[in-house]
Amino acid sequence: MYVIVVLFLMSGGGLIYLSLAVDEDQLAHNKSDVSLALNSRLEQIAIALDDYAFWIDSYDYTYGEVDHEWAYERDNIGASLYPTYGLNGVFIVGPAGATRYALINGELTDVKVEEWIQSDLPRLLEKAREGSLEDEVATEYTAVNGVPAVVSAAVIRPDSSYVQFETLSYLLYVDILDATKLAALAESYDLKGLRAGIGAGEDLEEPYVILASEEVGDIVLQWQKTAYGQNILIKVLPTWVLVGGLVLFLLIWLRKRINHASKVVDEVQGALKVSEQRFKNLSEISSDWIWQSDTDQVLVYLSERFEPLTGLSTSEWIGRPLSELLHYNASILVAIATRGAAAGRQPIACELRDGEGRVRYCQIFACEFRVGGELKGYQGTVCDITREMEAKAQIEHLSQHDPLTGLANRHRLDRFLGEKLRTEVSGDHPLFVLALDLDRFKPVNDTYGHAIGDQVLREIAKAIQECTEGRDMVARLGGDEFVVVATQCKTTHDATRLGQCLIDKINQPIQIEKHVIHVGTSIGIVAAPYHALTHDALLRSADIALYEAKSQGRNLACVYDPSMSERVMERRQLEMDLCQAVARKELRLEFQPRFDAMTKNIIGAEALVRWQHPIRDVLGPACFIPVAEENGVIFEISDWVLREACWNAMNWDNNLWVSVNLSPVEFQRHDLVQRIQRVLEETGLSAERLELEITENIMREDSEAVLTTMSDLKALGVRLSMDNFGTDYSSLGYLQSYPFDGIKIDRSFLMYLDHSERHEAVVDAIIRMGHALSLNVTVGGVETTEQLERVSSLSCDQVQGFYLGPPVSPASFKELLCDDVPR
Repeated sequence: MYVIVVLFLMSGGGLIYLSLAVDEDQLAHNKSDVSLALNSRLEQIAIALDDYAFWIDSYDYTYGEVDHEWAYERDNIGASLYPTYGLNGVFIVGPAGATRYALINGELTDVKVEEWIQSDLPRLLEKAREGSLEDEVATEYTAVNGVPAVVSAAVIRPDSSYVQFETLSYLLYVDILDATKLAALAESYDLKGLRAGIGAGEDLEEPYVILASEEVGDIVLQWQKTAYGQNILIKVLPTWVLVGGLVLFLLIWLRKRINHASKVVDEVQGALKVSEQRFKNLSEISSDWIWQSDTDQVLVYLSERFEPLTGLSTSEWIGRPLSELLHYNASILVAIATRGAAAGRQPIACELRDGEGRVRYCQIFACEFRVGGELKGYQGTVCDITREMEAKAQIEHLSQHDPLTGLANRHRLDRFLGEKLRTEVSGDHPLFVLALDLDRFKPVNDTYGHAIGDQVLREIAKAIQECTEGRDMVARLGGDEFVVVATQCKTTHDATRLGQCLIDKINQPIQIEKHVIHVGTSIGIVAAPYHALTHDALLRSADIALYEAKSQGRNLACVYDPSMSERVMERRQLEMDLCQAVARKELRLEFQPRFDAMTKNIIGAEALVRWQHPIRDVLGPACFIPVAEENGVIFEISDWVLREACWNAMNWDNNLWVSVNLSPVEFQRHDLVQRIQRVLEETGLSAERLELEITENIMREDSEAVLTTMSDLKALGVRLSMDNFGTDYSSLGYLQSYPFDGIKIDRSFLMYLDHSERHEAVVDAIIRMGHALSLNVTVGGVETTEQLERVSSLSCDQVQGFYLGPPVSPASFKELLCDDVPR
């Protein structure tokens, strides 16, 4: 009797133990879910920050003073970050940590980042610089107005090789862990009452997770405890007590009939021992469904959850080998089950084909089943880990591929190149790398938006893959940069032919919705082991060859040559010097007078910029304007030239006007009219005294946008003149469609004017055509007396050239005005 009571109490203790174990496992699972949810959130923000910070456009428009129009008005780093990623704060800070640009909840603000978040900003920026070398971002926990938050930072730089951090800005994302975001995380992971707070963790009550923060103290996440085991215990315990009472009553009654019922009592005791052993073993493991087999691992029992979770019939599998169901090594199961609990919960990986024929990934947990020390078989559980395996595979795929195009990303490219260079590259088996950079792609984003631009990039990715026919590695490094590792090319001729195929394919028009978009590409080609032996050196050399292709006119494929490196270094030094030229006051203006063709009186002047380089002496615009157009300094130079030209013109006679050349790049931004209006207001120069010279090739980029801009300029009252007229076959069409006031005939028409009646007839026809369209006609490049007499006899309106007057300093031009008399 006493033995049975003790056994009954032990079974109750086992039930309590099992309930507590279930609650403990649930608590651990919840904590894991919280960590998983936060890590997922941080990874999402890190990927977004990586895309925006390691983007050449971000570098171009945030270097130095942030271009608010590009960042906020065009929503490149603007309001959409708040609804898209839930970012409460977006900041751009300078190299020393000064806030240059701030968004709070999608709205522009003047709040400084160090005043808004509780964080050691210098330390965070240092972590961002360290991470930039590996294309990584820095992340740490902080607080905003007492609310826990996460701040992530990354260096804004053009490429991973750029390490001049003292000149670079930083992009910061601040994600406040407010109630709305915590509610979304709680709903995704079934965490009731998830909340966050700041405080010491000594007196906290489970469940909770502490996130360390050096600046604000412990950040604590808490939620409601889910006590499944305790609930089960509360429901079962009364029944257990009632059964205990009944058993006790029966034992007292049975005591009187002990001899008659002794056999029954022995059987009950045996059943209780078997039940106790089973629950003891199962309490050490947890899973989706339970199995039990004999010593030959033939199934004798499957739990009720087997059928709904697998879609298989229990009756069909009882009596069949477990290894046939789960496809595992039977000897491994015996070895693990023999070691038992002392070896820990070591699972066996296996696969199961469910009722619908799908492969499910599982884990088997097993232990021995003994009765009286004798082995009766094995029992355990099976966990379905298919979702975890698929999620892991998805994460692995995302870490190696570009999410927009599906091509390999930089990490996979680096690994692929490293493996190829270590194992397969030799003089007889070279490896060719082609670096592609799209031409005319930036206007696509500016004109049609990033959604259309993304579709264009996907179409370009398909075009590249069609050329490579799936045999070569194709990667997207970000923005409009692509790389092809041509494993099938054997010679430079093969690589060049592949490059031309890529150019021809990418040059095909792309139809996106109602838009027909044209882009091109420039390609740099490099070969290992001839040009480089490491993947970093290969990509660097490919970039140099790409740069050479762009400098030769774009839409070309250039093979790397060592001499290109020297030219690139010289050009980069020129770019660095040019960025400081305006601030150091190294630029100066010269004015070349323009004369009335009949009276030979000065009627105005063309402003020409010169660069007094500290080492290379005086440089003309042809030496540095193309560089300025590429790196964005052209806008600063143009503003300076406009302002200086207008200030000088204010010191001339009111009848004289000044002419300023505009770069085609300036029409790609939408602030040209506002910039010119601002200069006119600052200097006080009347608009009719300012002439803007525009080259005709600008009309081929985006004719509608250019026409709108020119119409707005005319509304200001300035004069518009087509420079270098006659160098493009479509000039006449431009004159009929665009609001020009005059044309300047290209000097190439004057080269043979003295020796060819045909050239004289062409010039005469152009002048007559200009007059027929009510345009003022200027002939430039007049260098001899004969040329002056010829063009004057052709009834042009104005003349200009070294014979009449070379470019001179502002002071000399003013003296020239004082001495000006009819010629």
